[in-house]
Amino acid sequence: MNTPFPYRTTVLLLSLLLTLGTTAQAADGESGHAAHQMHDMHDMQEHSMATMQHDQHANHRQALNQTGYTRSLDHYTLPALELTTMNGDTLSLAQMLDTDQPVALNFIFTSCTTICPIMSATFAQAQKRLGDEASQIRWISVSIDPEYDTPERLRDYAQRFEAGKQWSFLTGSTENIIALQKAFDVYRGDKMNHIPVTLLRAGRNAPWVRLHGLTSGAELVQEYRQLMANR
Repeated sequence: MNTPFPYRTTVLLLSLLLTLGTTAQAADGESGHAAHQMHDMHDMQEHSMATMQHDQHANHRQALNQTGYTRSLDHYTLPALELTTMNGDTLSLAQMLDTDQPVALNFIFTSCTTICPIMSATFAQAQKRLGDEASQIRWISVSIDPEYDTPERLRDYAQRFEAGKQWSFLTGSTENIIALQKAFDVYRGDKMNHIPVTLLRAGRNAPWVRLHGLTSGAELVQEYRQLMANR
């Protein structure tokens, strides 16, 4: 028995529609799967970025969690280089350190939110404890982020800690700042690996007392007293 033409056409059309529908569903499924994969990749990228940003301060947080500090006597061969004051003046490192005055020196950067404010507050507290005697010491803070820390930003930072005339904030070229960090053995590649070190010297040609770790203002004054007693 022959199938009427209209019926055969209808069957073919239904078959074609079913095939197209199945293909569309498969395509939609593949599209949805691809979109899901893209969403997962995006979440992974955001997580990786957050982890990287979080880990940037890992070294600083570790320093914050450490208690106490280590003390050592060291001699350093310092390079001949020029630095820039927070007033925009240029001076040589040799000129600044060519003195019989005691020197207290540290390395900071103004955008730091972890160890640098503590180190700067320690300098400020020590100077208040010493009173008029603080003016007999050369207090020096060197920025390790010279590209960001312009003289203007250093002036603002100095005002934040009520720095007196005896406290100098210095910046300079990237090459000179790196060379100075290397000379004092505090260079760790970039500012996020910054370590808390305070350096004290009784006077010209005297060894440096290296305090590795965070100190309080009282501890810094005590170290200064001991330094001058053994001068």
